[in-house]
Amino acid sequence: MAQYQLAFVIERYFEFGGLQRNMRRLAAACANEGHAVTVFTGWWDGPPEPLVKVEVIDLKSLSNHGTIKRIENFVKTLKVKNEFDCIVGFNRVRGLDVYYGGDICLKAKLQQRGQLWRRILPRYRCYLKFEEAVFGHGSDTELMMISPTEIKMIRAVYQTASKRIHPLPPGIDRNRLTTDTLTNGQRNPFRKTLGVSENDLLILTVGSSFHTKGIDRAIDAIAALPEAIRKRCRYVVVGLGKERKFKAISEKKGLGDRLLFTGGRGDIANFYHAADVLLHPARTENTGNTLLEAMVTGLAVIATENCGYAHYVRQANAGAVCPEPFEQTQLNALLNDILAGDRRRGEYGKNGSEYCQNADIYSRIEKGVEVIVNRAETNRNHE
Repeated sequence: MAQYQLAFVIERYFEFGGLQRNMRRLAAACANEGHAVTVFTGWWDGPPEPLVKVEVIDLKSLSNHGTIKRIENFVKTLKVKNEFDCIVGFNRVRGLDVYYGGDICLKAKLQQRGQLWRRILPRYRCYLKFEEAVFGHGSDTELMMISPTEIKMIRAVYQTASKRIHPLPPGIDRNRLTTDTLTNGQRNPFRKTLGVSENDLLILTVGSSFHTKGIDRAIDAIAALPEAIRKRCRYVVVGLGKERKFKAISEKKGLGDRLLFTGGRGDIANFYHAADVLLHPARTENTGNTLLEAMVTGLAVIATENCGYAHYVRQANAGAVCPEPFEQTQLNALLNDILAGDRRRGEYGKNGSEYCQNADIYSRIEKGVEVIVNRAETNRNHE
């Protein structure tokens, strides 16, 4: 196989971001196939990746959309230099050969909410311009899309040619879920390190950006539980976000020390095995790898319907899905039902684990590498 020069461009890399983790896995997989991979980013916070070169570039701006403009200018510079066979982007800017679609379609979101008037604001005008530059008729960017719902939306809004769209299956990382896995004898000692006793109910949420993930919704649902169940509950949030705001909400709801933020953790499998239920009441969620990770490890799941992977929970009968439009009382009832039934939780967990043994939820990275290499080959042949 010919070796290709590949450029990966992402606004920032931090170790516990979902998009960032997928970028790193794609870059590593390309490098392991013998291709030369350089990651260009404005910020790298994490250990180095063997075989992958990382260059930190200046993307500083006074605004978020100003940063995106700087990314576009940088991609334009890479194009002019013509040193790479393929430029892969993880932010929407013009000039990309391949785009990895990790965000929701902004124009569709504004239409759904009746907020198209926001197009006149500089920030939204910029974002929508770049979104159209990637999805619209004038683009030849190959689109690696990870959410069937988002594919439908961009095709409806931008009439994107189907030949450019490459649906990717989930890319659950088996290694992430089998490293540092707790044995049965280690489960309770690990729970104790979190302040959770053997008879407590550990409710888990995994993810960064706490407002988007619905941490306040989860707190409200726990606070609404009958006292006999509520006093047994401990809520653990693994991820990065603004903790102070949600600690204040928890205090106001009378939960106090029942809420624990751990920050980002590399031993995530331990938390899935230690928990009694995964609660993921996200406001928006393009996919939701945490739903499938929980299912793989045999953990019952509660998620909102707008999570891209919520349909897996339903198909597997691995938990409960809170319908849209969201109503807090529905989430409260679902949490109460699943916590009140130990046998039900066990059945949900078993169903999810068995479903994941046969479903294609692991091959995203391999298929993504194929898209990138094919585009690199096409570009080189057209030179």
